Amino acid sequence: MRRRLRAGDDGGQVMVLTLGAVLIAVALVLVVASAAQVHLERKRLLALADVLALEAADAVPDQVYYDVDGTRIVLTDASVRDSVEDYLAAHPDQSAGLRGFAVVRADAPDALTARVHLSARVVPSATAWVLAAWSDGITIEAEAHATSG
Repeated sequence: MRRRLRAGDDGGQVMVLTLGAVLIAVALVLVVASAAQVHLERKRLLALADVLALEAADAVPDQVYYDVDGTRIVLTDASVRDSVEDYLAAHPDQSAGLRGFAVVRADAPDALTARVHLSARVVPSATAWVLAAWSDGITIEAEAHATSG
């Protein structure tokens, strides 16, 4: 026999609606928290790229600081690479928390500019079913340029 719903009898529908709303809210919080984590890690990687580029532009040895006529600063690919490697070796804590950290490129596109391109992977801490497609991590990259002189 069918039970008739009286006026005001929700028959359990509010519970289903509440459960659905809570699941959507939790999924939204997980996505926003993971997006914030990726954003903050990218900002951290960009700050490191800035420091490395500035260090490379400023760390020119005295013997090659001036060109033949004594008026121009000279940066080379090797000097930029060496400066980046030296800085990372002296400050291992700078890249310590970054997974899959790599220096993609450290070079001098011209005699006055140091360019540093970094890469890392971020694994969102809230890897739930909502983020299953990115559970192996998200690759982030940062590039910085610094001019010497």
